Amino acid sequence: MISNQRPSYAPIASKEDLRLNSLLFNFPTEPVTFWFSKEDRDDVPLTPLTLQLFPSNIETIFPGIGNADTIYTSFTRKLDGFTPLAIDFGDLKNFALVKRYYNREIKHFFSSREIIVEPTYIKDNQVWLRTKEKQEKMVKDCAYFDRFTIKVNYNYQMRAPELVISYDRPAKVYRKSVADFIKEHNDATDPFSTQGENPVDLMNRVLRVVRRKKDNSRVYSVTKYERLCKAQNEGDEVDFSHVYPVVNNRLAAFLGFEEETEEEDNPFLKKNRYTKYIAKITEFKKKYLCTDDFRKLISVADDFTTVSAGQVQDSSKKLVFGKNNYGVNQTDVVPQRGINHGPFRHPDVSNIKLFLIAHEDQKDLAIELYGYIKNGYGTGFSHYIGLHHYLGLPFTLVKGITFSSVDDPIPEISQKLGTMQFDPNDKYIAIYLTPISKHTKNTNQKAIYYRIKELLLYNDIALQCIETDKMSAHLDEDKRKKRSGFTYTLQNMSIAINAKLGGTPWRIAVPEKRELVIGVGAFKNMDTNVQYIGSAFSFDNTGSFNSFEYFHKDELQELAGSIQNAVLNFRNLVEEPSRLIIHYYKDMSEAEVEVIEQALYALDLDIPIYVVTINKTESEDVIVFDNASRDLMPYSGRFVNLGRNTYLLCNNTRYENGKAPEGYPFPVKLKIHSPNADETLDQNTIAGLIDQVYQFSRIYWKSVRQQNLPVTIKYPEMVAQIAPYFTGGDIPENMGRDNLWFL
Repeated sequence: MISNQRPSYAPIASKEDLRLNSLLFNFPTEPVTFWFSKEDRDDVPLTPLTLQLFPSNIETIFPGIGNADTIYTSFTRKLDGFTPLAIDFGDLKNFALVKRYYNREIKHFFSSREIIVEPTYIKDNQVWLRTKEKQEKMVKDCAYFDRFTIKVNYNYQMRAPELVISYDRPAKVYRKSVADFIKEHNDATDPFSTQGENPVDLMNRVLRVVRRKKDNSRVYSVTKYERLCKAQNEGDEVDFSHVYPVVNNRLAAFLGFEEETEEEDNPFLKKNRYTKYIAKITEFKKKYLCTDDFRKLISVADDFTTVSAGQVQDSSKKLVFGKNNYGVNQTDVVPQRGINHGPFRHPDVSNIKLFLIAHEDQKDLAIELYGYIKNGYGTGFSHYIGLHHYLGLPFTLVKGITFSSVDDPIPEISQKLGTMQFDPNDKYIAIYLTPISKHTKNTNQKAIYYRIKELLLYNDIALQCIETDKMSAHLDEDKRKKRSGFTYTLQNMSIAINAKLGGTPWRIAVPEKRELVIGVGAFKNMDTNVQYIGSAFSFDNTGSFNSFEYFHKDELQELAGSIQNAVLNFRNLVEEPSRLIIHYYKDMSEAEVEVIEQALYALDLDIPIYVVTINKTESEDVIVFDNASRDLMPYSGRFVNLGRNTYLLCNNTRYENGKAPEGYPFPVKLKIHSPNADETLDQNTIAGLIDQVYQFSRIYWKSVRQQNLPVTIKYPEMVAQIAPYFTGGDIPENMGRDNLWFL
């Protein structure tokens, strides 16, 4: 059994017990014989291998083999005409091949026990286990499956192989077969159905069940519906009465299933995902992996992997807010508390005028809201002082706008805006009480939500929205439970308004440096099926926002040009930056690096460039948890070295003061490299770059709650969600690129 020991990395408090969701194991001490051939065969399943999967000693049996050649292996199964070759599993040049071998063995282990096991998009094994556990919002017409991914990985920090065990979101399978589903909708009596879509077209993946003739055992496979149709057309026997739809979001909406989402505005409603996640993978580990049968294949450790952690500096948690009576800026680590000191910088405007937009039936609700905005709300620690306090400036009220049409209020609002008198010396902010949620599934309604934002922006009016249904629910709950939860909504609105008007609610408590930080993100809008890049979200090292660019995904030259423009603007406004940090949403390709480097070289820019790849650690990847904590979430600011300049950063609100955290986000995965100064990536530089990611997650001015992703990544996503709904699917040139109107 492998020794599960910590590397000598960084001291860790005795009250912590940090673990990865992985099980270490040992490679075989002696080489394992695999069998190879240059020829494929139809009578036996073989695995084709291309260059990346060739054994390191392949020329021993196939001298002169070319890079474009394909060979075939039966792995450890001896076949006539195949050539044996001893494979050293400990040679990391063979790891891709060894991983393919282990994946095949794992798949066979589960499928031979009539358990569904399917490859993920990166070819790891995902195991589906039928669950009878009661879940909230379970749909009676669906069978539920817990899904676990088993990833064969090499832990470069531990210098040992491991199995990473992750718990994926449950899958729903419709109990009605595809044959019955199609028959039901083919028998529909209304040939002009208002559903708007052919229900059969909503099926994507399906679960197929086949019984073997030799032993009547069941074989499961999850595949695409269209693939089965194609196979049937080509002569294969496909019995669709034993094929069942896997329910996706579109099919769920068609069937009338309630969407399983969490409330996102109230941080105290967030559930602890760690406790459920760790309990699930622990049970799975004990039942299937830490068993005599499985250990005949892979002798895994008994316990999840113990690791040590680094820690961001305490100063990285501090934020700077407004000044006290003595003119001294106040600091705090909790934005919701610190913002009561007022903003770090008020908007640079002479006069702020506010007006409300509401449906005529909700006029009284709008008046109630304005009363809170003007006079405050709540008492004690969680009280709201009033918009003027969070702006750092007074404001005046002007006559608002009411509308009568819920389905399309834009013509009314546009017409009434045209009758209003706007002073060009004043700055206007509108608060729109929308009866339509931005999360609505109705794309036409969602378009209205964003088109009103566009309409106001065309008139140089900042817009803040609040959903009336949520507002009423929060207020009713406060009155019923005698609390002040709506304070969070009011504070969130107020700091967003400050930022939209050009102010700074708070900044990072670090000395100013000549650093330029640029965030690049690409995100797909699922409703419009359009992918965009929001690029060159430019900040200095204190988190002060400079500007942003926006363009389509395939505009690589524009991406490089926008980074070039950000450097030029920084150089003109400040001076030559001392270094450039790029926060990127994915691994930067060689082509992208080359184009960006050429743009920077054209500026004669002789400074180090660091690229930090940032992505959320979701269920198909590695996480870290604190086994000594009841809630299992590590302390905020802990980071774990996974090897090869890859890290997990715990970005949350669990602090040493013992106060209950506001939410339970999983760690963020970071990968750090430099295209021109790799030799400078020492431990101090890397720790500083991790600190900066942590800091930039604390200047999200849409909420008083700390985020688990930095604004360099979150802001591009926000723009990408809005812009496709604008006229022409783009942001007009006259619309601000130097303010945060999209908050």
